Amino acid sequence: MSDDLRPGECRVYWARPSDERPWHQRLLSAGERERRESLRRDEDKARQTVAAALLRTVAGRHLGEKPAAVRIDRSCTTCAVPHGRPTLPAGLEVSVSHSADRIAVAVGLAGPLGVDVEHCQDQRDILGVARLALCEAEIAASAPLDQHGFYTYWTRKESVLKSTGDGLRTAMTKIEVSLPAEPPRLHRYDGRPEVVASARMFTLAPGDGYQGALTVLGPALEVTEHDAAALLADDTHAA
Repeated sequence: MSDDLRPGECRVYWARPSDERPWHQRLLSAGERERRESLRRDEDKARQTVAAALLRTVAGRHLGEKPAAVRIDRSCTTCAVPHGRPTLPAGLEVSVSHSADRIAVAVGLAGPLGVDVEHCQDQRDILGVARLALCEAEIAASAPLDQHGFYTYWTRKESVLKSTGDGLRTAMTKIEVSLPAEPPRLHRYDGRPEVVASARMFTLAPGDGYQGALTVLGPALEVTEHDAAALLADDTHAA
C-alpha cells in the first residue's frame, strides 16, 4: 500500500545501526550486498545495511512497491562507480546520510533534496579544520568558532552539495550560509545563482551530540521527522 506524499512535503526518517534485522539483507540489491561484504567492521556493515534497507522500505511505501523491487539508480556523473546521488522513478526525491549512531533517509516531492547528519567529535584545532570548509566571512563572523558552530556550518553546506549532486567535488568554501545562531539560509554558491534562488534549508533534530540539516531545491512547504525503528522491525516488508 502506498503512503502518499503531498506536493511540497518532505519527510526525514531516523534510524540507528542497532535497528538492523537479519532479514534486511534480503532487501538489498546485488551491488548493495557486495558493498556490505567489502566492509570489515560489523558496525559499518550494520550502518550500511540499515541505510539501504530503510531507503528501500521508505521508497516502497511511497511508490506502492515491495522494498526489494524498488529501482534505485546510483550512477555517478564522473566515473563508473555506482556511488552517485540515489534517484528513483515517479519524481520521488531521496537523500541518505549516516554518521556514527545516526542514519537519516529523506524523501520528498518538493524538488531535489540533500540531508546530512554529523557526529560532533571533539576537534583540537577547530579553526584549522574550519579553514578547509568555511569562507573567510563565515570564520570572521563566527569568531571564536566552537564545535557547535563548526558542525552547523558543515551540515548546512553538505546538505546543499548533496541536493545539487555536486558532493564534495565542489569546495565548501565556494558556498556561504547563514550564521549558526540564525535560521539556515544559503547566501552564496559560486557560479550557481539558481541554486541560491531555489534553496530552502531546515535544521534537523538528530539528538544530543549530533547536528543535522536538510536542503530542498524547491517550494518545500512541510518538513517532518520520524523515528524509523518500528518500520525497520516490521518483517512484512521482507516478503
